[in-house]
Amino acid sequence: MLKIDKNDEPKFFAEFKKKSNPKSWKDFDFKIKGKLKEYMLENEQKIDENYFCPYCERQISVEKSQIEHIKPKDKFPKLFHNYSNFLTGCLENQTCGSTKGNKWDDNFVNPVEYNPRDYFEYSISTGEIIPKYENGIEYEMAMKTIEILNLNQKKLCESRKSFIYQNSSRKEGKIVINIENLKYITKFPTLKEFLLKNLKSETKK
Repeated sequence: MLKIDKNDEPKFFAEFKKKSNPKSWKDFDFKIKGKLKEYMLENEQKIDENYFCPYCERQISVEKSQIEHIKPKDKFPKLFHNYSNFLTGCLENQTCGSTKGNKWDDNFVNPVEYNPRDYFEYSISTGEIIPKYENGIEYEMAMKTIEILNLNQKKLCESRKSFIYQNSSRKEGKIVINIENLKYITKFPTLKEFLLKNLKSETKK
């Protein structure tokens, strides 16, 4: 998961709300949603010229994405037009916002309020995202978030595992990361960061 540093509400969105006085999410047309996604991707979710879903870290685009209400609008109706509650997420129907739906838990790691790097790391043998700590509130929050977003869905884990294997090799029972190769790869930003920082020559887990 990626930390998202939200900007103040953009002027064009404030003007739209003032003019249209929306009563529900249905009052937001295709045009304003597209403009919102473009703004969020360009100003809040851009890394090395690429856009990413904050939850699964798949690469996305304005066309292939959706606006995600972090706190579901069904459970938090007053936040349906609150800009700080928006992200631009992927369209994958087995993970992220599509799986989350209207589910909510106070232990959810909201990437606007918390830094996911403080809660998650990875298993290099399975490609799973796992809690950084073995117990305590950080562990509980990590586990609940993984569950709600289905972040260890089989296809997603296989993609992470493939990413790890393509950029590493085994030497004398240890994993050696191809650092030079990773410098030019933009997939899975926090997994890439984790490998570069922690697993240069660590024994395979």
